[in-house]
Amino acid sequence: MAIDPTLRDALSAVTMASLAKALERAGLRDFAPTGLSGGGGVTVVGSAHTLRMVPARGEGVGDLASAIESVPEGAVVVIDAAGSGRPLPFGAIVAGRLSSRGAVGLVTDASIAESLALPAWTRPGAATGGLALAGTWQPVTCGGAAIHPGDIVVCGPEGIVAIPPEKAEQIALEAVEQQRLDLWLQREAEKGQSLYGLLPPDPATLARFEAETGPA
Repeated sequence: MAIDPTLRDALSAVTMASLAKALERAGLRDFAPTGLSGGGGVTVVGSAHTLRMVPARGEGVGDLASAIESVPEGAVVVIDAAGSGRPLPFGAIVAGRLSSRGAVGLVTDASIAESLALPAWTRPGAATGGLALAGTWQPVTCGGAAIHPGDIVVCGPEGIVAIPPEKAEQIALEAVEQQRLDLWLQREAEKGQSLYGLLPPDPATLARFEAETGPA
């Protein structure tokens, strides 16, 4: 699913902390994969295209080539490797083809030893054993988070969050406002303002914030 460019820009511009606060206020939980690293310092935003892999026992495996060839342009490919940290089969080759198809990122709790052709957030480690494709375009668990096909995934140096698409505009607007407030509170603290009333901001502090900054 294509993401509106204005929405993508808004989600790219805010911090993960601001997004997380907005998601928590919306009543969402388990939206942030943990234990993954990488990405090369960039931020990417894309629609989740999910694959599920399980430890290979030796029987027939799913058609990984067909699964990769079905990935649309602009997707963040999320691969559930059962939290195993096992190496992703043909990791560099898979990533190279995903990049040529226009995928913008890869998120997986598998490990990948090679350098990749697209930004990737993976599980560090030296686990051994193979993985086999078990499903595509299904809700998955990756890094302890629930990610559904079509979720809007934001990946950056500070972490990863998955946002239900129907809530994305609301979350983006709230995160932008949260970041404005957090930056203003930081400046107030740097100017010597007592933390009483700033953490958390009380009604008087919020009123002063609105008066001094106006609408976003």
